[in-house]
Amino acid sequence: MGEMGAVDPFAGRQTRILGMEEVRGLLDMRSALEVQREAFVSHASGNATAMRNAWLRLPEPRRAWLKILAGHDASTAALGVKILARFPDNPSGANLGSLVVLLDDESGFPLAVMDGVYLTAVRTGAAAGLATEALARADAALIGILGTGVVARFSLEAMMLTRPGLGSLKVYSRSPERREVFAEFARDLGLDASPVGSVDEAVRDVDIIVTASNSQTPILRPHHVWAGQLVNAMGIRTEVDPRVIAMSVVVADGREESRAEGKFSVALSDGVVSAEDIRADLGEVLAGNADIASGDDVIVFDSSGVATQDVDAARVVWERAERQDVGTLVDFGLTGTP
Repeated sequence: MGEMGAVDPFAGRQTRILGMEEVRGLLDMRSALEVQREAFVSHASGNATAMRNAWLRLPEPRRAWLKILAGHDASTAALGVKILARFPDNPSGANLGSLVVLLDDESGFPLAVMDGVYLTAVRTGAAAGLATEALARADAALIGILGTGVVARFSLEAMMLTRPGLGSLKVYSRSPERREVFAEFARDLGLDASPVGSVDEAVRDVDIIVTASNSQTPILRPHHVWAGQLVNAMGIRTEVDPRVIAMSVVVADGREESRAEGKFSVALSDGVVSAEDIRADLGEVLAGNADIASGDDVIVFDSSGVATQDVDAARVVWERAERQDVGTLVDFGLTGTP
C-alpha cells in the first residue's frame, strides 16, 4: 500500500524475461510487417510520442557507443525503452547488445525485459518492406543491395513479402565471400542473384537500391541514381552522399528522427536541404494521407529508427508471450518502499 487506502499496482505482479529465440518465435517477419504498418501510421497521426534519441560515445580507442530510444503509443498502450550498445571491434555477430524494457502505461510496472537485437533487425527490415510496397514503381523488378549484413538480409526478406514480383538482385560488399553467401541467401528467397565487384555495377540499371552499410563515407553518389528509382537507405547516416538527398523526394520513417539522425541530417548540416524538404513520413503514405508519385523522381526512404517501432513490436511480443506462457517470470520485488 502507498497512500492510505490506495491499491499498490505492483503487488503480485511479475516481469517476463524473453531471450532472442523466444522473441524470434513470437514475431516473424510477416507479423512484424503488420505491427510496423500500424506503428508508422500511429506515429504519423500523432498518437505516439518519443523522446529524442540519446547517445553516449565511449572514449577512444574503443569506438563504442550507447543509444537509448524511448516512446509511447497511446493507440496500443505500448510504453518502453530500448538500449543499444555497439562495440564494432567485437567479432562479427557479437558487436551489438540490446534490450527492450516494456512498461505498463497505466502504472509504470515493468511488464517485460526482452532481447532487442532480433527485435531491431526485424522491425528495421519490415520498414524496408513497407517502403518498397508503398514507394517503388509497380513494375520494379531489379534490386541492387550495398551491404551483406543483418540489415540487408532482413530488409530483403521483408521486401520479398511485400513485393513478391521482384525477380533479380545484384549485391556488393567489400568481402567477396560475404557477397557470395548473401547471393545464395537471395536465391533461397526465389531471386536470380549475382554478387558483383563494385558499387557501380550493383546499382546500374536497377529499380530499387538498398544501402545497408556502416560506411563512414558516402557509397551512394549522384551518378548512381536516376528518376524512377527507390533508394531504401537503411544503414548509418553517412552512407548516402548529401547531394543524393538534395536531388530526391525524401520520405522519412519519422520527420524529427530523420532531421536529427538520418541521412537527411547530414544533408541538412551541409546546407544542401532545408528542414521542410522532407516530403512525408512513411506512416502518412501508408495511411493514404500523402501521395508520392513513383516514376517521376528519385525517392529516398530515410530509415533512422523510431522508438514507436520498438515499443509496438515489444508490446505484441509480450502479449503473445502472456497468452502462450513463453519466457521466465521474475519478481523484482518492486512493491513497497525502498
